[in-house]
Amino acid sequence: MSEHDKPGVDAFIDLRSPYSYLALKPVRLLAARTGCRFDWWPFITDFRSAYGGELEERSRRDIAKVKYLYMDCRRLAKKQGLTIRATTKLWDATLGSQAMLFARARNRLWEFCDPLLEAFWRREFDLESPAAIEAALAAAGLDVEDWCSWLATRGQAELAAAQARAETLGVFGAPTFVYRGELFWGSDRVDLLAATLVPSQPWSF
Repeated sequence: MSEHDKPGVDAFIDLRSPYSYLALKPVRLLAARTGCRFDWWPFITDFRSAYGGELEERSRRDIAKVKYLYMDCRRLAKKQGLTIRATTKLWDATLGSQAMLFARARNRLWEFCDPLLEAFWRREFDLESPAAIEAALAAAGLDVEDWCSWLATRGQAELAAAQARAETLGVFGAPTFVYRGELFWGSDRVDLLAATLVPSQPWSF
């Protein structure tokens, strides 16, 4: 069996999910250590249903839940040397997710995603701004004209296909990692994924 034919991991992340951000470093380290193929996909979580809508629409319970979520994420981020600041709105991830697919197809995924996410979680990046997305793609070494053409002709269909793939695999949140039909949901399940990929080897992240 060739490397390409071996089962890989479908990795779904939401650019607006702090837990997706926290999962990136350990999961990419796992991929490097095991040599397992990871196919990265955007996932757009229904945060309005999960956390009670826009800020002004949330109940006291929903507000408390979100406050704890970000407190928890800040503690976890500190362990990785990352910064996570609570978002001030429910961002539309459509354009950013399409750009993620474009960068992935051009083999510049992390050159695009890493600086974008670092800036986004410092509240220094507008995820809904076409100009900001274009600048991030250009900084990643990608051709903006190529991006504009791809977006106009393929962007919507490619994102719909990614979301359909997630639904087919049973993905309901991000980050989720799917290996041979088994789901691992959350940044705190990376050790379980590692144990499944290489049962004989102890892992520590």
